[in-house]
Amino acid sequence: MSSSTTPEPLAISLKNVSKIYRLHGSQGDQLIDVLGLQRFGFRTRTPAKEFAALRDLNLDVPRGHRIGIVGRNGAGKTTLLKLICGNFQPTIGEVDVQGTVQALMSVGLGFHPEYTGRENVEASLQYNGLARRDYEEAVQGIIDFCELGEFLDQPFKTYSLGMQARLMFATATAVRPDILIVDEVLGAGDAYFVAKSKIRVERLVNSGCTMLLVSHSMQQILELCDEVIWMDKGQIRMRGEAFLVVKAYEEYLHGPIAQLDPKDSGLPALIKPAAIEESEEIGDLPPRAMELPSEVLLQEPHFLPHAENVRLPSAPPAAFHFEAPGGLSRWDSDKGLKVIGFALMTERGLSDTMMSMRPAEFVIDLVAEQDGIFHCRYGIALNDHLGTCVTRLFSPGDRFEIKAGEQRRIRIMLNPCQIGPGEYTVGISILPYTPLEMLNSCSRYDLLSRSFAIHVKIPESLGSVASGFFHTAEWKFG
Repeated sequence: MSSSTTPEPLAISLKNVSKIYRLHGSQGDQLIDVLGLQRFGFRTRTPAKEFAALRDLNLDVPRGHRIGIVGRNGAGKTTLLKLICGNFQPTIGEVDVQGTVQALMSVGLGFHPEYTGRENVEASLQYNGLARRDYEEAVQGIIDFCELGEFLDQPFKTYSLGMQARLMFATATAVRPDILIVDEVLGAGDAYFVAKSKIRVERLVNSGCTMLLVSHSMQQILELCDEVIWMDKGQIRMRGEAFLVVKAYEEYLHGPIAQLDPKDSGLPALIKPAAIEESEEIGDLPPRAMELPSEVLLQEPHFLPHAENVRLPSAPPAAFHFEAPGGLSRWDSDKGLKVIGFALMTERGLSDTMMSMRPAEFVIDLVAEQDGIFHCRYGIALNDHLGTCVTRLFSPGDRFEIKAGEQRRIRIMLNPCQIGPGEYTVGISILPYTPLEMLNSCSRYDLLSRSFAIHVKIPESLGSVASGFFHTAEWKFG
């Protein structure tokens, strides 16, 4: 007896869809005037061309899925959404949409600027055919979500972009559509708005709604979507689990960014990591403060960072341990030094889990690709499961001479680990030594983004005071 799985019902289906635009030719004097018409005041025109915004696209979206869509400008994201909304018809192919569609394609679109927020809400609900018995409940739900207060009765044109986004999102989701489409509208909101939106989206999806979200914010994509589609040149380049697609897209995106000429962008020139010239010497670090004034009391749980010297087991030879899903994500970088190993050491030895309030050590192994004198700064970024960066660690300068093929080990002691319990990814960067305020315009020797997965747990004795981060504090009474 053979078993078969019933396919999920589809909310959206596109089969062999192409959308082609005709680009009209332009006039210009630079073309060869074969007939000599320019002498009589005529201007020549280039031939018309065709541009395929979408090319032979096939896409099935099951009901109740939360799908993000990413891609560079011009990749075809908005054209795809407008085909699903019915604003456009495909040049070739079939678009099948099952159910009602509610679309937020642009902040302010569809809301009258002279009407108040309340009047726009009422008009939108009436347009959607909401029954009278549900009308007052929906209005109150919108008011509670927006938190606009007295601004609700002010003209819509006086709202900030964030206020407009809140009102539009709340109104669009007050009546549960079968398909909700959001294109960059959430980008105008703050973290609090995104957190509230996530709860609202989860309720919609749990009730059977399908959501498509287009955003250039990878953090929003990871927070709100389970699956991601990467659009490139009118086609689907990758589709899969949100973390894996975002990770691959970020790695790809770095290539075009790295090729930009700072002379054309108005940005300061990149600091190249070639041979290092003489620069400021790093003075001796001050001694550790091992004692506190008698009137200062430390927080509880009681700890004083770096007050004790800690020795942990030695890390094994250079190798990559605890790779994140999707493996290493190595961004395009300059030649010089490369990461060849990562390990996490605890009191128990090599482990992918460290304990809050206990010591731990990151170990990074590098190899030189060429002879030289280098002056480096190292960076470590820890992101939580939603992609939010919880902390970044940057080293002081490290000046050394090394020959091609030789290795160098970097050890970063957390004494103790002050990060709260959770699952995290680790990224590593090797940079030429640069002031912190100039890191965004600095080149790099290597960068491994979201490449390793680790866990942080909390001792059972501290379970009642668990938090995202354990901060030190000085207490004084009297």
